[in-house]
Amino acid sequence: VRMIPAAKREVALPGLMRQPEPGADLTDELPEEVTWLGGGQRFVTCAFYTANYLDRVLRLKDSLNRFGLNHHLKLVPRRRTWEATTRLKAAFVAECLERFPDHDVLYLDADAIIRKPPIFLNSINSDVGLLFTPVMRDGKRFLSIAAGTLYVWNTQGGRHFTNIWRMNEPKVAPLGLDEDMIYCAFNELEGVSFTALPRSYSKIFDSPGPDPVIEHFQASRNQLKLSKLMRRSRRAIYIALLVSVVVIAVSSILRLFN
Repeated sequence: VRMIPAAKREVALPGLMRQPEPGADLTDELPEEVTWLGGGQRFVTCAFYTANYLDRVLRLKDSLNRFGLNHHLKLVPRRRTWEATTRLKAAFVAECLERFPDHDVLYLDADAIIRKPPIFLNSINSDVGLLFTPVMRDGKRFLSIAAGTLYVWNTQGGRHFTNIWRMNEPKVAPLGLDEDMIYCAFNELEGVSFTALPRSYSKIFDSPGPDPVIEHFQASRNQLKLSKLMRRSRRAIYIALLVSVVVIAVSSILRLFN
């Protein structure tokens, strides 16, 4: 570890190695905070990461460097669960808006990669830009929110959105996600304007769709998710109860004919 002032302290995280892409100039270390504002964009690409995501954020940093994009990357401690760690997002975005008052914030999950110059972002004039996806549930249509890519203007509306988003964490369940906090916040977001991002700006790597501008690799699939375990447990209990009811019913019918 190189000894430099505490505000810029670099922390080596040994043992977190990855295979670099051909031609990539990457290391297996990263300071606790990395900030570069030499790109000239009106926005700063911001991402936080935990130690187990170091290999992912290094790939993100390489793609940001490749396209000369302003960026701010920060190491944060993990919370007790993966779900709780996702809920750090709102406070982190609020922190970035305050830290970079002359820039908007493009938030990306740490497992994202920039594939093409994100020129659509230059046309956003609303307070918030995120992906809305139509889904069908129980025969009804809904809009699902994905906040892996999130653009927040450093306006009164953008800051209001972020503050209300952050304040709604106590309203979600212990295993709720950062998107659940946005759903809870909508009743308090009068006057905040939204832009629907193109799907290519939040493209999951193995899903069909357009060529990605920003691609997400869903590293969370390898994380322990208590919410998923609970859903599976509830499903298993429901199936077991259903089987028990069927067995009891069949046994009762057989006794009637004996």
